[in-house]
Amino acid sequence: MRIGLPLLLLLAACPEQSGLQCPRNTSLVGDYALTFTADHDGGECIAQTDAGPVPLALNDAGVKGSTLCLATAADGGPQLQLLVPGKGVRTSDLLPDGGFHFVSDPVLGQGTACVCDVNIAETFDGYLLTGAPFALRPDGGLPLVTGVSATLKDRLNDAGPGTDCLCALPCSVTYSVAGAPF
Repeated sequence: MRIGLPLLLLLAACPEQSGLQCPRNTSLVGDYALTFTADHDGGECIAQTDAGPVPLALNDAGVKGSTLCLATAADGGPQLQLLVPGKGVRTSDLLPDGGFHFVSDPVLGQGTACVCDVNIAETFDGYLLTGAPFALRPDGGLPLVTGVSATLKDRLNDAGPGTDCLCALPCSVTYSVAGAPF
């Protein structure tokens, strides 16, 4: 039995749907195929159905194309921009170790596998992978980025009174993400 959240629709496309253009005043870091694999950990969202407990995180959630761009933040530091088809542009400061922290605004999830309405807050945390320890070039540019290693976490909270919920809230849907250039 397949159960998914509306947010999991982002995982349904093929990587060739990427190749989005970077916004003005940014430069292309690269196009990456992001592979999503479920992390079944404590606090995981599990729907209690008549057929038994069903984890919301799919073991193999597929591959999604993405584009990473580099910009200059308002404070003059480097900023990453993540473009995913159908998800818009997300921004994160680029940390000195090649790390990033993308945060979405909470959204109301209706018609989820939990049955009840939920508020969903998504974070995407990880690192740009290079062949050596990460360091900006002297001109402020990036070294060759050979991949991405990250965690995607959707945190579900009760959206208020309403229908009975099949999930014990709050809970999370978490994926390990491996990104390779394409």
